[in-house]
Amino acid sequence: MSLKQTVHRVLFGVATGLGGIGGLALGVYSARYLNGLSQVTIYACYAAFTILGLVVGILSAHPVADRTAEAVESAATGLQKASLSEVVLAALGLIVGLGVAFFVSLAIQSFKLDTLPLVGVWLSPVLIILNAILFGALGAFVGLRFSAAKSVRGFLDTKDGPGGPLVLIDTSIIVDGRLPAVLSTGFLPGRLVVPQFVLGELQTLADAEDPLKRVRGRRGLELLEELRSAQPFEVLDDPVEGKGADQKLVKLSRLTGAALLTNDYNLQKVASVQGVKVLNLNQLASALKPTVLPGQVLQLSLQREGKENHQGVAYFEDGTMVVVERGRPHIGKDVIAEVTSVMQTATGKMVFAKFRHLVENSPVNEESA
Repeated sequence: MSLKQTVHRVLFGVATGLGGIGGLALGVYSARYLNGLSQVTIYACYAAFTILGLVVGILSAHPVADRTAEAVESAATGLQKASLSEVVLAALGLIVGLGVAFFVSLAIQSFKLDTLPLVGVWLSPVLIILNAILFGALGAFVGLRFSAAKSVRGFLDTKDGPGGPLVLIDTSIIVDGRLPAVLSTGFLPGRLVVPQFVLGELQTLADAEDPLKRVRGRRGLELLEELRSAQPFEVLDDPVEGKGADQKLVKLSRLTGAALLTNDYNLQKVASVQGVKVLNLNQLASALKPTVLPGQVLQLSLQREGKENHQGVAYFEDGTMVVVERGRPHIGKDVIAEVTSVMQTATGKMVFAKFRHLVENSPVNEESA
């Protein structure tokens, strides 16, 4: 039997029992104000309220037990993943919170709430219990947050150390596949850091039902293994909170002052607005594309038709598209074309040129791409 099932059964029994006890207590309390009733009627009143309490307890037991069991299982899972420092600091925070709750409870008792009519008997104990839960949970939460801040502070103290500045790696740059080749050139200095939630996102992709997502996730994990042997990186536990990996990355970058390595255009814009330094591999590739100017003469191999009837399309080695006017009749051949204009788009550059003549007739000193 799993932990969740065990907790559910125990809580279900407790909730049902409390419902019955509460119903019986309500019956006894009500019978005090019912005068002139026979003993049998009073016992029937007890039984009716007890049954009513049991019914209410059973009806409320399932949702309460389900949610509480899930919370307990989640807490147990988180406790298994937590480091020793997190457990110790959370325990210390809990103890401090309960100590504060003790003194607050003394203040509650000094108000003598038990003298209040009707609610005075149970109001003081309930407030004391809620006070202990509140301050205990608050203390444990503060302890966990202090542990997270301490973890990040350790990175901050060494972010400009021998390994260079920190560079946080996004999921998109991992599944892109070009990172190992870029790192091998030595043009990306710094200590590479892969947050734990990025690894979790890769694992989610690798376990996805969608075949495309599953392939991307598994390929990303394989590339990380290759990267580990070529240029070791550090894995940082989740020290920040957020709704998703992107939000956590931005928060962590702001907290540590690290640069963010990504190919995600939207993430780049969000991070830039918040003052985070972003390294975009796509922008780097775009900047390294060959520069062509209007009037330059190129030797091109026309590969396919363009959108217009008279156009042919060629490509540079880096994938840049070149649209050649009057090139459609010469598809499959090498031609000489003159650049007329260059257009920068969100996905890269597009070059427009006009056909001059076939390569067989070109002078020896013509420029080529």
